[in-house]
Amino acid sequence: MHLQDTWEEVDPDELSYEELLALSEVVGTESKGLSADSVASLPSVTYKAENSHTGSSDLCVVCLVEYEEGDSLTALSCKHSYHPECINNWLKINKVCPVCSAEVSI
Repeated sequence: MHLQDTWEEVDPDELSYEELLALSEVVGTESKGLSADSVASLPSVTYKAENSHTGSSDLCVVCLVEYEEGDSLTALSCKHSYHPECINNWLKINKVCPVCSAEVSI
């Protein structure tokens, strides 16, 4: 029997921390986010307060900081925009919009 086959029969809820670390080395990790190249290819927009629509957010929901006139933002296909450094980190982990959960398509 292979080591990997042995791990498939184990209940992870009953493992110690050290055993969970060993399991993660055998199983590996799966990225649920976008690649760095995909994130870098997202379009940029410049924030203009006069173009802000009623009901749209004037702050980045990731860091909760208000946008300032002229800020460069990353726009997702769902039309939500964020500070690039905030959404880039988010999208490397999750490939959905933090506001509406729409899958980010490139």
